[in-house]
Amino acid sequence: MVTRRLTIVLLSILLSVVALAANKDFEKDITMVSYEQGWLDSEGTLALKNNSSEEVKNVVFLITYLDMSGNELDYKEFTRRVNIASGMTRKLDIPAYEHSRNYHYYKSENMPGGSPSFKIKFKLKDYNVEEEPESIDDYTLGRYGYDHVQSEGNEGLYVIIAIVGLLFFIGITVGLYVLVAVMAQKRNRSVVVWVLLSLLATPLLMIIILLAIGKNDNYIENHYDRD
Repeated sequence: MVTRRLTIVLLSILLSVVALAANKDFEKDITMVSYEQGWLDSEGTLALKNNSSEEVKNVVFLITYLDMSGNELDYKEFTRRVNIASGMTRKLDIPAYEHSRNYHYYKSENMPGGSPSFKIKFKLKDYNVEEEPESIDDYTLGRYGYDHVQSEGNEGLYVIIAIVGLLFFIGITVGLYVLVAVMAQKRNRSVVVWVLLSLLATPLLMIIILLAIGKNDNYIENHYDRD
């Protein structure tokens, strides 16, 4: 009995998902209103209109890049979290196409003297995906998807490495000054004077000098004479 009820529930869920997918019109529900990318822009700005009767919370779409003759140059699939109310339009950013080569969208600003221009073709793949597969980019975590987030994570790792390296350098430097003080004390020489000399020159130089000059025998003789 329990198995039968579970089967009915799962079948109902499956039918609901199928019905929801069947109600989606990928050609009309979400359409591209405009696209902007000037020759200096590091981002392309895409305006999407929600023509469906429900609020859109995430979109999956394919951008195909074309030359001015309509030949395909490249394509890329994007997944974005974006809230678009029914009947409304919202802009979102995607990485600029060939930014390093100053490409520009043919309707956007061109560089003086001219730069390569391109067109795009928008194709909706899906929207309001119920589950969140790993491929869905969290817009609040990064504007360029997981690749950019991973890049930022690497930058954070580099910062941590730099801080650790700086602390290690400071520790070595302080250790050298301490070593100068210890060596000066063991050689019956003024700790204060040799530390100050290390500040004026370098601790390594003072260590070499202390090794070369050895102990101060006069200090020992004067010490016993006073006794």
